[in-house]
Amino acid sequence: MNSQSQTGKKIHLSGLDEFFADSVLEEKEKPLKFLIHRDGDPGFISLLPLDTKECMEKEGIDFELSSCECAGLEGLEVSDFLMKPVFTSSAYEFFDFLLMFLDSFECLVDFTGNAWKIKILKSTVHEK
Repeated sequence: MNSQSQTGKKIHLSGLDEFFADSVLEEKEKPLKFLIHRDGDPGFISLLPLDTKECMEKEGIDFELSSCECAGLEGLEVSDFLMKPVFTSSAYEFFDFLLMFLDSFECLVDFTGNAWKIKILKSTVHEK
């Protein structure tokens, strides 16, 4: 990441796809790496760009939510989506799901042409 982007940015979760799209277009090296954590304001997150030389595996799993799939959320485990590439058409939906369980995480982000490719590297789980 360039030196100008080394400061954190606070955004509303609903603007995440647009933020990632702008970041992917702006940066030459991919994937991008971010530290993401909940912000004090409901619906907001803080993102800190990090330097990376890491790569992602080509294969991964799909994450998609639709109104009919939401009824089955109790069957999903957050651990199913950690440490492996996840393909999703909506970074917003995926991160909204993750933030139900996690307070913060480091991730790699790239765009494959028709889907986001995201890999969660490290995470901090909500304290009970």
